[in-house]
Amino acid sequence: MNDSYYTADRGDVVDFLRSHGPFHQALDIGCAAGRLGGQLRAAGIVHSCDGIEPHPTAAKMASSQLQRVWNRDLVDALSEAPWVDYDLFILADVLEHLVDPWRTLRDIHDRARPGARLMVSVPNVRHQSVVFPLLFLGRFDYVDAGIMDRTHLHFFTSASLRQTVEAAGWRVRAESLNIKKKYRKWWFPHRLLGQFLAVQCFLLAEK
Repeated sequence: MNDSYYTADRGDVVDFLRSHGPFHQALDIGCAAGRLGGQLRAAGIVHSCDGIEPHPTAAKMASSQLQRVWNRDLVDALSEAPWVDYDLFILADVLEHLVDPWRTLRDIHDRARPGARLMVSVPNVRHQSVVFPLLFLGRFDYVDAGIMDRTHLHFFTSASLRQTVEAAGWRVRAESLNIKKKYRKWWFPHRLLGQFLAVQCFLLAEK
């Protein structure tokens, strides 16, 4: 197991959710080693957090950070997790790995209670590192990690993410672009160029 992949800091997601909380009980779907859930609890954004994680080693690590962890694929966990107990569902860089993200979003929507929120983050395929090689060199190369991770089955922009989430019945409440700090200077037009600078797209929706 690549520990850095499963234990990465998710302060970006914490910052995005900070103004939308607090939440009572969250379910982090694809929680990896539980780092994000632990950070959200430490920041007071969620009171408690459970997780679903198919990788056994990561799930074991997550059990020390989260209240309850299902070491299952999401499909198997659909019949086990108490979905109506949660007021926040998290899919942090998960949708792009799923065979059918559209069905997953519908399944969660159907099981969630009214008013529950859904937070999603995905890599931004409109990023300059993808667009420029494709446009000028005709290259669309897969790598070991990042936006063009070879394990990604689907690719999203902020617009296609919104469309995907809305098609599953969710109402979008907030969106944001994750732009690295080196670009967020007062003199640099990062807001104008945000769609090409953002490494990730964030979205918060409500049932």
